[in-house]
Amino acid sequence: MTTEAVRHPLTYVRQQRGWSMEKLAHHLNLAAQRRGLRIAAERSRIYRWEHGRVGAPSDLYQELLADVLGIDPARLRTVPWPWWLPAYDRPFPFSPAGVRAAHTELLVDLDQPDRRTFLVLAAGSLVGMATEWARVEPERLAGALAGRRVDESLLTWLESSVERLPSLANTSPQECADLLGAAMRVTINLLDSARYDEPTGRRLRTVLAQAAQSAAWLHFDQGHHASAQRHWRTALHSAHSADDRDLGAGVLSDLAYSATWLGHPSEAVDILAHARTRTRHATARSLLDVRRARALAVLQDDVGTARALNDAEHQLERGTAQSAPPWVSWMSSAVMQPVKLFHPGMSQESGGRTGGVSLMHPDLEIELDHGACRGRRCLPAALSRQLPKSRRTQTRARAISSGLPWWPSPCGILPGQSQDQHVR
Repeated sequence: MTTEAVRHPLTYVRQQRGWSMEKLAHHLNLAAQRRGLRIAAERSRIYRWEHGRVGAPSDLYQELLADVLGIDPARLRTVPWPWWLPAYDRPFPFSPAGVRAAHTELLVDLDQPDRRTFLVLAAGSLVGMATEWARVEPERLAGALAGRRVDESLLTWLESSVERLPSLANTSPQECADLLGAAMRVTINLLDSARYDEPTGRRLRTVLAQAAQSAAWLHFDQGHHASAQRHWRTALHSAHSADDRDLGAGVLSDLAYSATWLGHPSEAVDILAHARTRTRHATARSLLDVRRARALAVLQDDVGTARALNDAEHQLERGTAQSAPPWVSWMSSAVMQPVKLFHPGMSQESGGRTGGVSLMHPDLEIELDHGACRGRRCLPAALSRQLPKSRRTQTRARAISSGLPWWPSPCGILPGQSQDQHVR
């Protein structure tokens, strides 16, 4: 089952059960007969639901689907279509048990990549996860009572390796993914079976968070959104248990970016609001504000977009007096300069007023999205038509080099592009 083949949660649910569209239609007809009803469920109707050719199924058809799938019909009254379908992961609690569950999930994902290519966290679940992250304080860490002690030189090597590996993402993405996977396996093994004191435990969890965050972007760039979210979830739990609130906020901002990309900018704004409440470093808050501006731009909230960008610039200026965390150290005044170039309402002459703020220009987004170190290399590549391997950056880079404006619709589909042509 490939990402491209699973376009809708109903497709995922149906294929998990080994049902063709005709088989599902047959089950719907049987469910209707049990109620003394006659309906015209057929393959074409299922096809239209899965390919977005019509809106949500009627209340009757949703009730019949719930019957066929064994779902409590009460759920239909509280969760909209298609989110009530059993095709989504659920967040883990921010507790030692939740951390262990995230570890297990990640190890399974490394062994069976894309085993559940459709499954992602529902947009509402992401907001709930961000809420709990902001509310729950991390517990004290303790290593196993038995086992060998963590070797300091090995831990130092893991830290330096994980910090350098993302630089390989453009030239050797598969090798980068393999090495990050190996680092995550070693780190999880140490966390689960080695002896260490609390400071060492925090360092191990920080390494795991950074590796999982980097790996998530590799999956995201390939359109493997379920794997990306599972890696981000592990990164968030690891950063939380290490009490690294800035790193956790950065992971939440990545999840918010993903939510915007997948067509849920309102949820992205909510996620970023929760993330910002516990962010300690001004430069980290600056990145969150930039991501908030991106989501508000999709929502066509010009005033909110300009305000968020003003906040980002203000926080960046405050952050210059501090040493920024490594994951956001690329943020600088040079990075923010495109804001003034492509947002008329943000020009110095306007004094920060919001007149005519436009949607984000592609090279601004490349400059400001994850790993802008990748983005900064992407722009000259675009101008020379030497495009990177990521399909996401290829699309943006072509838009820059051709001088055309680019911005995904709320569904992530380019203007004039059909759903089948959509490039993740």
